Amino acid sequence: MAVKILILLPRIPYPLRDGGSIAMNQTIEAYLEQGCDVSVLAMNTSRHWVEEGSLPAIYQQLSFFKSIYVKTDINPLSAFFNLFSDKSYNVARFINKEYDKELVRLLQSEEFDVIQFESIYTAPYLETARKYSQAKCFCRVHNIEHLIWQRLTDHESSFLKRNYLKILTQRLKNYEEQILTRFDMLLPISKKEQDFFISTTQNPCYYLPFGIDTNSSLPNIPCEQHSLYHIGSMDWAPNVEGVHWFMDEVWPIVHEQSPDITLYLAGKNMPASILSRKDKNLMVVGEVDDVITFSLEKNIMIVPLLSGAGVRIKILEAMAMGKTIITTQIGAEGIGAVHQQHILIADSPSDFAAQCTWCFQHETACNEIGHAAKQFVGSHYNKAAIYQQWILRLTEMLQS
Repeated sequence: MAVKILILLPRIPYPLRDGGSIAMNQTIEAYLEQGCDVSVLAMNTSRHWVEEGSLPAIYQQLSFFKSIYVKTDINPLSAFFNLFSDKSYNVARFINKEYDKELVRLLQSEEFDVIQFESIYTAPYLETARKYSQAKCFCRVHNIEHLIWQRLTDHESSFLKRNYLKILTQRLKNYEEQILTRFDMLLPISKKEQDFFISTTQNPCYYLPFGIDTNSSLPNIPCEQHSLYHIGSMDWAPNVEGVHWFMDEVWPIVHEQSPDITLYLAGKNMPASILSRKDKNLMVVGEVDDVITFSLEKNIMIVPLLSGAGVRIKILEAMAMGKTIITTQIGAEGIGAVHQQHILIADSPSDFAAQCTWCFQHETACNEIGHAAKQFVGSHYNKAAIYQQWILRLTEMLQS
């Protein structure tokens, strides 16, 4: 008998152009590949609106799919009045009566073994799930959300904005710590989140990382050797912060030491502050149609994160391509890769620049790190093995 799973999504995970979408889409794919009976109720948000007619064929394999429009735009007026409550504004934007009604209707008509909540932004519907279903309720934890906001707050220079962010962060922390204790199991995407939950909650945890399809082959595409590249969703504040830091503090050093290197910046919703940059040897390409082709055409990947939490899907994907990656301690969190063996880690501008120039001065050693990265991902992040083990554990849990 196939395990019946209902997945609640805070947005439709398509197109696959950011880590969150890629991770949520993989969950759907992997459960279907393991023979599960999968239903999906998704929010189709104003910020990430998707035309349902554009969805790939995998959605036709679902037993049930429906999306509900949810307006998640930040509203200055509602944000102001939220200050006079004790609720998290980050989470409140995802509360929607129509979505709740559709969940009630679905749970009254179908029985599920598991309801999987993707991130705490679907957690407001846990009460409804408990009321109308006997299913096990799991939360797939992509990030420790309040930690992202704490790090953004710590790096904010504006006094007023920093104090506002402190309020948002504390309320999000309060909500996150309270709501996660109410799930039957937490499914952290990285070891960092797993360790955090083991130390702060009594909930059972099962480490369910992002997996890589190690059997897929890559096209043979010529690589521009003297190139650095960054790719990531540029409507995510930590990415914007990190790219600005690299451009202001690191890139001038790199360009002075190696004037023949070209830097490529790619990602959707590229802000005007980056689009307007006219630095020599800088190519701001914005959103790309084919992430794999774009990455293969470039040489060294940079991930200059100063804030954020969770695991960087883009790093794992690039490692699987055999790319050498330069990132910060925060960027490497949760992956388990070793500095100078599978990845290069630097936190100061001078160290980050030094790692960049080292890669081009030591081509053979640099390529060896990329090769080791590919082997590391194959050993630790094999998608089929990860989900085979999880479904076996889940089946045993449901039968006990």
